[in-house]
Amino acid sequence: MKILIVTWYFPPANTIAAVRLRSMARAFLQDGHDVRVLAAGEIPAAQTLPLDFPEDRVTYTPWRDVLSIPSFLAQKLKGGAKETEPAPSANAAAPVQSDNLPASKRSPLRKMLRKFVIEAVCLPDSRVGWVPYAYRQGKALIEGWRPDAIYASGPPFSTNVIGYLLSRKYDIPLVTEFRDRWADDPYYPPSKLRQAADRWMEGRIVKRSTAVVTVSQPWQEAYQASYGLPTLLAYNGYDPALLSEHSPGRPGDKLVIGYTGGIYVGRRDPSPLFAAMAGLTELKDKIAVEFYGTHPEDVLPLAERAGVTDQVTCLPPIPYAEAVHKQQQSDILLLMQWNDPREQGNVPGKFFEYLGARRPILLLGLEGGVPHRIIQERNAGFLGRNSDEIAAQLRRWTEEKASKHEIPELPKSASKGFAREEQFAQLSKSLRELIEN
Repeated sequence: MKILIVTWYFPPANTIAAVRLRSMARAFLQDGHDVRVLAAGEIPAAQTLPLDFPEDRVTYTPWRDVLSIPSFLAQKLKGGAKETEPAPSANAAAPVQSDNLPASKRSPLRKMLRKFVIEAVCLPDSRVGWVPYAYRQGKALIEGWRPDAIYASGPPFSTNVIGYLLSRKYDIPLVTEFRDRWADDPYYPPSKLRQAADRWMEGRIVKRSTAVVTVSQPWQEAYQASYGLPTLLAYNGYDPALLSEHSPGRPGDKLVIGYTGGIYVGRRDPSPLFAAMAGLTELKDKIAVEFYGTHPEDVLPLAERAGVTDQVTCLPPIPYAEAVHKQQQSDILLLMQWNDPREQGNVPGKFFEYLGARRPILLLGLEGGVPHRIIQERNAGFLGRNSDEIAAQLRRWTEEKASKHEIPELPKSASKGFAREEQFAQLSKSLRELIEN
């Protein structure tokens, strides 16, 4: 079967979405499918993830950054704008880093303009500037190599628009993947008019789809109930090939808590952990937290407010494989979720990497969500409901490390069944049955 994968994220972009889509493309290829990938080139992310996929099967396209408009207008209003239009990226100009800025760095004027552009111009999202480039290149690909299915993975949901347009033009079965929610996303509460537009676009795209794919059981059940289409589940999983046989944790007598990636300010919040550390004054030299690739502006003010700045370190982003090793070299791994029922089906990609690393997990946030249920079922860590509970658990872990000189790794059963190759091999089999039938 011939499959065209449409994705904004693909290596060398070092993001968890690119890791997922690369692993999926490889699994489809290994299962005998003829796979091509249509991706955006030079997106604003570290370009450090190895491709590990046949280069001649990937087509990268330019794109235009519509989020440069608020910055351009703000400069224009201040009288300092250059007399140039925002340029398309990928082999044409360096990508604009506008949406990589932490929220605290955006001026009020820029925030106002950004919100206006997102509501009025960014339909379905800020990557709409990729649609004409990808659609044109997708047509050229299909006219020389007609796929049996188009697999479009969002967010950004501009990707799903591209898949829909190509599917409609050439009457090719469409598979729509939602790695996150679109019309029902609680992290982005739009105006009622914009929400109606999002819901209409999502419904129109799904109506044309042969199947929906998503990343957690609650979302699978919700999409199945809403649209009545076959809805498949494929967790993000982890890559066993990147892991050492054993997860030793961190040498020495200090308990080191590790976190990799960004956070959602005010919703995925390390403050309860910092408050717990602040109350353990006698263990001040025995507990440290390391953030890799997290904006310091999103973390250090919270640590300073709690009085634990000297126990918290923010380190630069690192390549994906190195991040996996850092997870194995931490004593404890920090996972944060928004403490809201709408977060129930949200499963951060790093969660399965944490299970693969076989280090105990400290979960902050929602009780009863998918990560919490899996942690409970597999005895893989601890849910901290408040700073007192977290402090008591930190004390237990520091005592354990002092007596054993390590925090023991989790058993192999903690990650059983969650390897990416297992997840995507089953997805490949299910898609083959759906498309061929």
